[in-house]
Amino acid sequence: MTLTDVLDRLSGHREHTLTWGNHRAVVTEAGAGLREYAVDGRPIVAGYAADELCPSARGQWLVPWPNRIAEGRYSFEGVEYSLPIGGADPRNAIHGFARWASFEELESTESSVDFGAVLPARAGYPWTLAMTVRWQLGPGGLSTRLTVRNLASTTAPFGAGAHPYLAPGAPGDLVDQMSVTVPGATRLSGDGGLMTHAAAVGPDDDFRDERRIGAHQLGLYTGLDRDADGIAHTVLERTDGLRVDLWQDEAWPFVLLYTADGVSDAEGKRASVAAEPMTCAVDAFNTGDGLLRLAPGQEFTGSWGISLA
Repeated sequence: MTLTDVLDRLSGHREHTLTWGNHRAVVTEAGAGLREYAVDGRPIVAGYAADELCPSARGQWLVPWPNRIAEGRYSFEGVEYSLPIGGADPRNAIHGFARWASFEELESTESSVDFGAVLPARAGYPWTLAMTVRWQLGPGGLSTRLTVRNLASTTAPFGAGAHPYLAPGAPGDLVDQMSVTVPGATRLSGDGGLMTHAAAVGPDDDFRDERRIGAHQLGLYTGLDRDADGIAHTVLERTDGLRVDLWQDEAWPFVLLYTADGVSDAEGKRASVAAEPMTCAVDAFNTGDGLLRLAPGQEFTGSWGISLA
């Protein structure tokens, strides 16, 4: 193995291109994330260039917590912990540790790839986790499965999320022109990204029947309506007429719709919608809303995907 081979492997930026019929996806070993997904050459997700640092958490996994922990501080089983703060939010710990971890390919086919990594214990989160991710293309579109096992000898607080951005249609179109169906009966709101106040949806934020997004900034929803198989569907109608269904199984009781108002114009302000399956609410390490407790050796598994409705 040459030095170039070694550096390529250690960089965590190797990619895997998956194909199935007219579907094509590109996933990275950096964070086991989704960089591209297109059907018939039309982008379904808003991705980023191969030589670009992933912006705005596009397509990344959020483990061992999604979204924010207020001021990076929490208490678990009587012990106080402090997490690093920085990046996109200078006040709160955000999006966990997995998104910049270097994953290894475990096995792959033309239409699928499995990744694995160990997230070591660290200051503020003294539990070691093993994480595997499968990405697969098939008749139902793009699907993914996350499995996380607690390798520590004590129970770990845990949450997970994913961060795909769905493209609106033609380049230059804004999310304002899209319509969306969100299956949530309850919406959480709050200041500074800390959406911890839950209330039944009202006329302004009820999207259970398809509505145009317009100037709405959407938010975090739970109390999700599910089909007979336990699947919740968030459906966006694009400006080109395509209907894109982000589905999530029962492992994900929350979905966050983010219209990218907080990113720069260069990164695509209101130019895509992040539709984020989440196992728990924002700041769950403090509020307990949806918080999972992984006993030693216990696993979490959850699946979600993107289909054309």
